[in-house]
Amino acid sequence: MYKYLKDNCKEYIFIILTATTFYGIMFSDSLGDDVFVVDNVKVEGKMDVNFSRKKYIDKAFKESFNILKSKILLNKDSSKINNVNLNTIKKLISKFKITEESYKKNRYEAIFKIFYNSSEVKKLLKKKNISFSQPENIDVVFFPILFINNEVQSLNENYFYKKWSDVIVYNESINFILPIDDIEDFRKIKKMENNLDELNVNDFVDNYNISNYAFVIMNYKKKDLAIHIKTNFNNNKTAKNIFYKNININDEDSLEPILKNIKKIIIDIWKEDNVINLLMPLSIKLKFLHNDLSDFEDLKNTFFKIKIIDSFILKEFNINYSFFKLYYYGNPKKLKNEIKKFGYNLINEKGYWELYLSE
Repeated sequence: MYKYLKDNCKEYIFIILTATTFYGIMFSDSLGDDVFVVDNVKVEGKMDVNFSRKKYIDKAFKESFNILKSKILLNKDSSKINNVNLNTIKKLISKFKITEESYKKNRYEAIFKIFYNSSEVKKLLKKKNISFSQPENIDVVFFPILFINNEVQSLNENYFYKKWSDVIVYNESINFILPIDDIEDFRKIKKMENNLDELNVNDFVDNYNISNYAFVIMNYKKKDLAIHIKTNFNNNKTAKNIFYKNININDEDSLEPILKNIKKIIIDIWKEDNVINLLMPLSIKLKFLHNDLSDFEDLKNTFFKIKIIDSFILKEFNINYSFFKLYYYGNPKKLKNEIKKFGYNLINEKGYWELYLSE
């Protein structure tokens, strides 16, 4: 009898504590705070009678905002906030650090780390009807194939290979792995030059033990450059075509903006997979099976760590399970992947969502 009462008391204590602490409360997380930090912002210039440290701080703010745009926005959206003035930028910044600073030989140099207020940035983006992207950093094999008048160029002759790492795009979320110049690879390409659509990309990238790739086929004829981009990012495959007319293939100055655009397009493809639409948060109701209060606490803390979760509400609970309503940005696949990183499996059975601890 004593054991029965003791066990039942434990259940009631668990329920009462849980209800007192959690029930009916909406928990809100600060979405993607780390996304809105811009590090390694460099400014420099001459020191003269008109030198002003404030001038360089303002310069760092402007530069950091350009970097932030490149980091979180798609190219098509970046121009929508090109006219944001310095005063508005300052209102978006919560704090900054000067990590390095020097005054040498009449020259000022400094490196800044600037923290943006995520709520204020999101307000600005909502006002402009702009979504932002929260991509992870990934490794990608970049494999460029260049034909000039039907002759395939070796990598050492290929401008887009040789200069790829020299052309910088702010805050690249992709670490591009360049291939080695393999004679066997180019024999395969030569054999398939009339049927490049049937080229098996895996034959070229498998040796690098990286599943993500950006395979770019460029065909230059009669001053026209046709480019076909094939990507595979986390098993999501896409293809895009771009075309340039009246191009001098021997003029590196005219090829540089093309290379930069190819790089931006590839990075945009990855960003598009990670777009967060601030105007359209989604919601799901899920059931979580737990053994004790510590499981419950762990899950709540996990929700706070998942940046695409905006808020959550405890809707129902008992000693065996609890029901949560989650409000999140992105898509269900993204939510499942993010939750899985913390040791949970989110499963949808005929529209009914359940959450389990991974075994």
